[in-house]
Amino acid sequence: MVRKFTLILILGGITSCMALTGGLNKGYEALSIYDYFKAKHIFEKSLKKQTAGAAYGLSVIYSLNNNPFHQLDSALLYINKTDTAFHLLEAKKREKLALLKVDSLAIFNQRAFINQKCFERAKEYHTIEAYNSFLKNNIGAKEALQAIQERDELAYERAKEIDVSNAYLEFMNLYPDAKQFDEVKARYQKALYEEYTKNNTIANNVRFMNEHPMNAYVPQAQQNIYELATQGKTIADYYSFIKTFPNHPNVPSAWRIIYGMSTQDHRAETIEKFITTYPEYPFKNELQKDYQLANATYYPYLKDGKWGFVNDSLNVAVPAIFDWVTDFSEGLAAVGQNDKAGFINKAGNLVIPFQYDEAEPFKNGLAMIGSDDKYGLINKIGEIVVPVMYDDIGALKNQFISVELNEKFGYIDHHGNLKVGLQFESVGDFTNGVAYVLKEGKYGLIDTNLYYLVKPKFEWMDALNTHFIRVQENELYGVINAKGEYILPAEYEQISELQNGKALVVKDNNYGYVNAQGNVIIPIQFLNTEGVINWGLFNDKGYARIVSEGKYGLIDTTGNKFVPCLFEDVGEVSKNLIAIKRHGKWGFCDAKVKLQIPYLFQTVTGFKKGLSIVSLGDKYGLIDVKGSFVVKAEYDHMEWFMNDYLLVQQEDSLGVISVSGEKLIPLEYAKIELTRDGKLFRLFKEEDVEYQFVNQVFTIHEQP
Repeated sequence: MVRKFTLILILGGITSCMALTGGLNKGYEALSIYDYFKAKHIFEKSLKKQTAGAAYGLSVIYSLNNNPFHQLDSALLYINKTDTAFHLLEAKKREKLALLKVDSLAIFNQRAFINQKCFERAKEYHTIEAYNSFLKNNIGAKEALQAIQERDELAYERAKEIDVSNAYLEFMNLYPDAKQFDEVKARYQKALYEEYTKNNTIANNVRFMNEHPMNAYVPQAQQNIYELATQGKTIADYYSFIKTFPNHPNVPSAWRIIYGMSTQDHRAETIEKFITTYPEYPFKNELQKDYQLANATYYPYLKDGKWGFVNDSLNVAVPAIFDWVTDFSEGLAAVGQNDKAGFINKAGNLVIPFQYDEAEPFKNGLAMIGSDDKYGLINKIGEIVVPVMYDDIGALKNQFISVELNEKFGYIDHHGNLKVGLQFESVGDFTNGVAYVLKEGKYGLIDTNLYYLVKPKFEWMDALNTHFIRVQENELYGVINAKGEYILPAEYEQISELQNGKALVVKDNNYGYVNAQGNVIIPIQFLNTEGVINWGLFNDKGYARIVSEGKYGLIDTTGNKFVPCLFEDVGEVSKNLIAIKRHGKWGFCDAKVKLQIPYLFQTVTGFKKGLSIVSLGDKYGLIDVKGSFVVKAEYDHMEWFMNDYLLVQQEDSLGVISVSGEKLIPLEYAKIELTRDGKLFRLFKEEDVEYQFVNQVFTIHEQP
């Protein structure tokens, strides 16, 4: 509609200016009645003397697709001639052309129209060459940016398809401003690295580093050299590496590994022996501190809302200046300050700066760190081993570590190399050498060689017990082992977890029990009852609950009834007493089902050390095997703590008592927990933390 309207405007002014424009007006008169042959002939004759007006008319003819002369390249040629000639015209001649509606705006609009049509043609071809031709010939077109984007994307896909370093290098040379440049550069550097190190030898990696010292994969090549030189993972390997590559960036790491391997027990005597053996060890100041703190045990403490550490004498070793801390692990502790995380050593020195949003303790020489909800791994000297790029990172204890990026999962090694591409919908951490993977909605198994043990085919797979893996197939359940061999065929409606060497299986609305080898040890003969898969499992005493006509009893491992189905519920079996429930209350009977302790209690536990925690109403106490209260029912909650003590609660306060009721820790704490070494109670009280050895509260003493 715009083109038609423009043409009408041009042709409509012809009559009024015929005398003013000489022979050119006849061309526009012919054009107005769509006599393209005559108009073209006239414009071509007038082109030399009246270039601007004639070229414009020719551009219009060639740009329209309703005549046999339609040719966009010619239209573009003549609008360029028009533009050049128009700018050279004197003002009076421009005024005459304006009477034919040929002015700067008309020329601009004509060029825009031709540019649009040329771009549409380039899009139809959709080739790099077509877009390049458009960009070369249609300079200044508003579609240029889109043409560049289309061309760059095609060139990017072509380079990826070829997937060699030269293809990526050519892209970067031709299209340095492409939005894909950084990714192409990364692919180029990776391809270059892979081409050099296809045969992964020390010599190839050294050559790559020497010839491409700025390549992003130089650290990887250095890491390869490091790994190849130390693949035996012995002290001798690391020491030989240090001597062969004294300027290698991993030399400090190698020294620290030698140190760690040589002083695993962290005793002062071992450290002293180490420095005698390796007098050239470069970190003597650190070693001296380690020597002094070798046998020290540190505990986190809280004071006025800030965290620090006390030693095993409960003197302050690291002042309480941190927003949070973790326990020391492998000689370092993660700490937080001003919403950033770093790591300190036992001397309280910051060895890895506050630069991360999150940090976890070190495991196997690595720690997970996070920034902006992305995660990576660092080593103990703060070097990035895995870039901070993943949405999640799994357990660090295995040879391969699961990672997530953009809802896709794969595995990396401890050096950050992607060993299994991000191709799965979910993966599990390795357990005993196997891990599950989910692909296209199906579960399978892989081993630590990263090969399929079982290709994805199952509808469901549970958390791995590698000798008894429950799977779902065709909406029924079975069990396989880590080799993918069926222990139980997929023909059961339900299968429980393996507990105390036995699993409950349901088939045809009946249930029985199998062992870890899949052998039926109690026939499938019991009527399936709602929830039985949760409450019907065998306990460590060799008994399982059973129900008949709404009443509960117990069976033994042979399937025989140990306690008849007479009770509203049956609880734990202790040495001589069994918890039973009638009329809404719990009591205890003996093995002959003779009542020994009356039905008095709302809740009971099994007997431990001859004692059971019971509740009367909403208060908890402790009874002996005769049913007599050893500790009166006066607490809001009670549970076993450290086997020999009881954690008790009144209102919102916690304390610890002995089995005789002696108050070892007063009821005035918000939280009570045990230190990892089991030596101390850690006692939380508002914004402070105290420690206690059994029944003596130690005050934390600030040292000058």
